[in-house]
Amino acid sequence: MKHRLPCTLAFILLLATQGRLYASEPADTFRLAPDSSNFVKASLMIAEPLTTNYSVFGHATLRMECPMHHLDYVFTFESDPDVSAFMTGIAGTATAKFVPVPAQLYIEDARKQGRELWQYELNLTLHEKQNLWRMLDEETAAGAYRRFNLLYTNCLTTSIFAVQRCLIGEQFEWGEMRFPQTLNDGDLIRYTLRHAPWAEFLFITVGGSAYGLNSIREFRLTPETIIQMLRDARIVSDATGESRHVVTDPGHQLVKGTPKPTSPLTPTVVFGTLLVITLLITAAERWLRWKRLARVYDIVLFTAQALVFAMMVYMTFVSEMFDSFWNWYFIATFPLPLLLLFCRRSPAVSRLWLVYASVLTLFILATPFVALLDLPHQLVTATLLARSLSRVQLKQQR
Repeated sequence: MKHRLPCTLAFILLLATQGRLYASEPADTFRLAPDSSNFVKASLMIAEPLTTNYSVFGHATLRMECPMHHLDYVFTFESDPDVSAFMTGIAGTATAKFVPVPAQLYIEDARKQGRELWQYELNLTLHEKQNLWRMLDEETAAGAYRRFNLLYTNCLTTSIFAVQRCLIGEQFEWGEMRFPQTLNDGDLIRYTLRHAPWAEFLFITVGGSAYGLNSIREFRLTPETIIQMLRDARIVSDATGESRHVVTDPGHQLVKGTPKPTSPLTPTVVFGTLLVITLLITAAERWLRWKRLARVYDIVLFTAQALVFAMMVYMTFVSEMFDSFWNWYFIATFPLPLLLLFCRRSPAVSRLWLVYASVLTLFILATPFVALLDLPHQLVTATLLARSLSRVQLKQQR
């Protein structure tokens, strides 16, 4: 009797822990459910953002598992790595493809980076999961035929499109629009990159032409918001109209993230400092007669302005990354000052400097009325205005 009680308790404990041990059972002891529903498992994996521009939004992948046959792969949509990756990336012509990576290798890489990683199982039928895996294998075999676009054809949009296409006799329907999806494209980018001020500054500068657009939801997805969107979305049967949520899984944290260092040198701090330096040089030019220093500074400043203008024109009208629309920052970056610097002294040149300074003044005053305009960019505009007004005064004195 003394030995029977511990044995009974051990047996009960074994039954209670059987479910926990089940997931880690080897393939030869894997127990297939009567309806084969556990034969294939499909999940969406979300990795937190990193500081690099290509990872600043975070990363999304599809994980496909078949425990019975020891198959476990993460299909990640990656830009084709070659020597011209940077140029093709900003041109919007970089190619990308799905790459199957052993899941444990992918998870270990995230662990080395200290990158938080979550997994959410997709509420698909067995045949839809098999269909999804088949499609991903075909995508892998097809190679890098897609154009990679950080906003429209990225890791998350391609993953969601794959989930939508794998459905059999069913339709994918998005749920209610919630914040921040109710924002327009530009405000959504600002919200998504609120913890990455330099990335926000760059995307708003070159992508400002598309600021007020409202793209379809598949082109407005972010790793931060996608799980809630999938919890609201439903898969609807064509035959019966019955529906179920795309994601019901509460999620499983695979890797715990480590704190990422943040720099105090935000665009506001850097360009605010640049404005202060500009005002000091302007004062030294007027009161200490440091005209040579001021001229060299103007050449550097207005040359940088012209280069930014050229980049914006390229990104707007040549690159395939953004749509070709008007960008308000063309006004502040128009390279007229660089041309005027090398013009001969004349009343006409002085008037041009005055007209340009007046336009910049109006541009700054328009900040509260144009959503695209913000403090960091207008600090740069104020810097250009200060030197333009200085040039007006110099021409008038002469």
